[in-house]
Amino acid sequence: MATLSKLIFYPLLILFFLGKLFPYIDFLLVIFATTNLLSQTKLAVNNKYLLLFALIAIVSNIMDFNLISWLYLVRLLSIVSLIIFPPQFNKNQNKFVNIILISTIIFGFIQYFIWPDLTIMSSQNWDPHLYRLVGTYFDPTFTSLLFLFILISTYLSNSKYKIILLPIIYIAMALTYSRSTLLSFVVTFAYISYIQKSKKLFLGIMIVFLSTLLILPRMPGEGTKLERTSSIFAKIQNYQQGLAIFTANPVTGIGYNNIPRLNYKNNPSSHSNSGFDSSLLTIAITTGIFGLLSLIFGLKFEFNNGNLLYQSALLAILFHSLFANSFFYPYTALLLVILKSKSQKLSQSSS
Repeated sequence: MATLSKLIFYPLLILFFLGKLFPYIDFLLVIFATTNLLSQTKLAVNNKYLLLFALIAIVSNIMDFNLISWLYLVRLLSIVSLIIFPPQFNKNQNKFVNIILISTIIFGFIQYFIWPDLTIMSSQNWDPHLYRLVGTYFDPTFTSLLFLFILISTYLSNSKYKIILLPIIYIAMALTYSRSTLLSFVVTFAYISYIQKSKKLFLGIMIVFLSTLLILPRMPGEGTKLERTSSIFAKIQNYQQGLAIFTANPVTGIGYNNIPRLNYKNNPSSHSNSGFDSSLLTIAITTGIFGLLSLIFGLKFEFNNGNLLYQSALLAILFHSLFANSFFYPYTALLLVILKSKSQKLSQSSS
């Protein structure tokens, strides 16, 4: 089973790179999580809070059975399983990960310079992005978070090429014009500077951040205006809608993930119709207060027991998930799992 898990990993990473060009990563993600779980020689659950969260999510769905929502739930349980039992990667797999991540950034630049106008994608119910780097994911918010993960991993690595790679990765991230990711960048690297007791790093990231606000090109389109307010008001309305649903079902929730059935946007074909603009709010709505609390305690456990790389990645995605449902986006969740596995290997080699 361990061999099968390793074999599945390669096509899974290819689907990760292809993003929404070939959006079938969920299927392989579930198989990968299942084979990884079955290949465990000792099922010692350290994070019992996440296990409790998984059980609560299952119970909340039993109360209102719907096939589509159960498929969402299976994906959620797969992500939780991979966090509790992170896979171990060999040298070749780690090299393949690096190739995929570099390729993702390269393709992002190609898309930005060759095909910057994606307004035609509105016909396929995607947001009409203009002059923003979105890569293969057709969404700058999630693409930029992936780049932030890569930036964090590169900065904390011992790579001799990181002096060259860091500015390239940051530029790619900045060209998404994602304000939530820029703020996550500041918060995460402020934490790294605090842990490393480096005032120089903190000063450096603030200079980079402020310089980005000043010199980032203001191309045609509302999305390239960092001072835009329309999306802020849209998020406020989104939170209000979500809180109204939560207060109506605070204990059991509505089941993960029955949100599309509510059709709160009156657009069932919308790609953002399956969640609210906050991962924690989405969990509160779907699994109730007990599901939310068990997840929070589970993530606290993960943070307290992780090294700086994993803590930084968790901090980045948690802060980012205040503005987008990024914690349960399969691409960001998979990369978080990969970084956890990498961080554990680094901890073992340094001990």
